[in-house]
Amino acid sequence: MRRGKRRRQRKLIIISSLTLLFIMTVGYAAFQTNININAKGNILKRITSSDLKQNIVTSGDGLYKDDIEENKYIYKGANPNNYIKLDNDLWRIISIEPDNTLKVMKQDSIGNFPYDPGYETSITGVTEANSVEGTRWSAISTDYCQYRTSITSYYGCNVWGSKTTMLDANGNNITKMPWQVDNSTTYDLPEKEAYINTYLNHIYYASLSDKVQSKITNHSFNVGLLAFTNSQTLSTDISQEKAYTWKGKVGLANATDYVRASTDTSCTSVYAGYKSPYPCKNGNFIFNSTTWWTMSPLSYSYSDNAWIALNTGILHIGYYVRGFNSVRPVLYLSSDISLGGEGTSGEPYTIN
Repeated sequence: MRRGKRRRQRKLIIISSLTLLFIMTVGYAAFQTNININAKGNILKRITSSDLKQNIVTSGDGLYKDDIEENKYIYKGANPNNYIKLDNDLWRIISIEPDNTLKVMKQDSIGNFPYDPGYETSITGVTEANSVEGTRWSAISTDYCQYRTSITSYYGCNVWGSKTTMLDANGNNITKMPWQVDNSTTYDLPEKEAYINTYLNHIYYASLSDKVQSKITNHSFNVGLLAFTNSQTLSTDISQEKAYTWKGKVGLANATDYVRASTDTSCTSVYAGYKSPYPCKNGNFIFNSTTWWTMSPLSYSYSDNAWIALNTGILHIGYYVRGFNSVRPVLYLSSDISLGGEGTSGEPYTIN
């Protein structure tokens, strides 16, 4: 009796153990399968700039095919799914360029800085990387960055680069430039870069992680003089900005980037962004509650003004570049970049 009872107990223990082992094996296999499915899903979600262009819209928020520049795509609207996370900061994709690079702009400012100060200045973190100890002023009448003797003041200099880095539309180096669009009088460019150019491409660039730096391409930025004329169209504005270029890692947005991002059909030019009722701030993800510098110098009778975007959403002129305004860096991410995520604020794109 006792032996039979022991045998039955052993049999029950063996059966129970085998059953438990089977359950654990099946559960583990299912768990592994789920991991593999998720992993494969994440791999499948990795997309390129070419993939982004498969989701074109013709109204509302989203990615539009540009009707001015061939093979260029522009994000428009109040809140399109164009968020991208670099390090721990949110950026927005402005456009997919004809070379498939992504032009991205930091959503928030990195602080208030002068475009190029009209006096010697000391700003925390800026040492030898800065240009001419804070100023590029000149007393020579043939220089681009000359002192405005008519009002005995110097308000800074609006040229982004220098005589060694400024280029024409074809990428050829130039050493002279006019103050105004279509003006035959040219002036000698300065030896050094604009203050904010130097700051962004030395101190700020160095603050980015190696991973982000490896995805930034050395790219041409449009830095041509932009006129304040009510007869101009967006096409004219873009043509003027593209007349001069500069190649580097970090820049700012153009005034035309702001215009292109709006879905308001009345936002037809940079001048329209200046003119009441200021339509370019409507349906525009680039709009920001700070006043920030654009990269576009103003075509004027002196070289000390640049276009800015006011905190009210208005594009404005006549602001001396020595003043302090918000700075929102712009980068071009390489054409072979691979992204994950959905592009939303909750799940922004991320880079491999």
